[in-house]
Amino acid sequence: MAVWLLLAARPGWAQAPTPPPPTQDVRDLVGALVPSLRPKPTAATDSARPRKKHELVILPAVAYTLEARLLASVTASLAFQRAGANLSTLSTTLTYTQNQQIILALNGPLWTRNNHSLWLADYRLLHYPQRTYGLGSNSDAEDFIAMDYNLLRIHQSYYHRVGAASHLYAGVGYFLDSRWNIQSIDQQGQQVKAISGYQRGIVGRSTSSGLVASVLRDTRANGLRPAAGESYLFLALRANMQALGSDQTYRFAQVDARRYLRAGPAGNVLAFWLYGDFIVGQAAPYLDLPATGWDTYSVTGRGYIQGRFRGTSLAYAEAEYRFNLTRSRVLGEVVFVNGQSARDPATGYGRVAPAGGTGIRLCLNKQVGSYLSVDYAWGIQGSQGVFFNLGEVF
Repeated sequence: MAVWLLLAARPGWAQAPTPPPPTQDVRDLVGALVPSLRPKPTAATDSARPRKKHELVILPAVAYTLEARLLASVTASLAFQRAGANLSTLSTTLTYTQNQQIILALNGPLWTRNNHSLWLADYRLLHYPQRTYGLGSNSDAEDFIAMDYNLLRIHQSYYHRVGAASHLYAGVGYFLDSRWNIQSIDQQGQQVKAISGYQRGIVGRSTSSGLVASVLRDTRANGLRPAAGESYLFLALRANMQALGSDQTYRFAQVDARRYLRAGPAGNVLAFWLYGDFIVGQAAPYLDLPATGWDTYSVTGRGYIQGRFRGTSLAYAEAEYRFNLTRSRVLGEVVFVNGQSARDPATGYGRVAPAGGTGIRLCLNKQVGSYLSVDYAWGIQGSQGVFFNLGEVF
């Protein structure tokens, strides 16, 4: 269950001399629900309305989630489009939760003119008490360790287009994950120094610092609302090095592939997602190991609490059907299924943990293509909850 308050705010430099798009979206929604009230479009009004290139949405929220319980947050999302470029979306969030978690985050893609290059950022500053369930996907939800720590994350990458008009980009970046005041307490109130036999980064502090080389192919014009026929492929290799301040030298690989197909009436999409994180060896700190919901946008594993499954590798797959509930496309619905398997270095990959659910999509601005996503998902061992996002999950 989640309670939402929404305020759409626009900067003075936005091109909006006529009534702003969200107002028109509300008219579309009312018209869809009560056909007799639907306004008749005219060629004159359609041609007179300029296309808005910028949109700032401020979203205060009071909600309940699995990892936070009750929370209050404010998210500001700026979507804009430079000449000949894909949609850029920068989002920042400040959150305080019933679990005394404090979250300040900034992320998003920034495209330059004509898609010549791309900047990707993931910055986080957290105070984050959270349960962990050990390694592998065979772990039991009742067998947990309470961890508490602070995190500074700086992930910054730059991509340059390969070729004059291709969708292929080569990138480099610097990634830092620094944690301190790490404490791990078992259910008897005793501090532990190993979890599932893993000792690195369980108590005290840990640092992973390294360089990243990656390849990106992205045909999506709008990452908030990918269209049928589009696709996304991301391959990255991170080399954490003691010379850059990392506790240990180790390598980390990531694969992210997405495909969007038309399914049914125009605007309906069948989306597929394959995702994998792989660490070589056991040199990574425990909290830097791949885990549910710890991707860049914290969206993997709807149906489970963040960090529910963790391992030296994590393989994930998801399929989702997206369809419109109104002809104006202001209101939509999705149904989805996903599965994940984490690797325990002692026993290998565990079971595939399935989940599934449904959700609604509310258009905040049709011309920019921003959506509010609210989903309810179910997993195994009684896991279930509400999951929300600005834009599609993938």
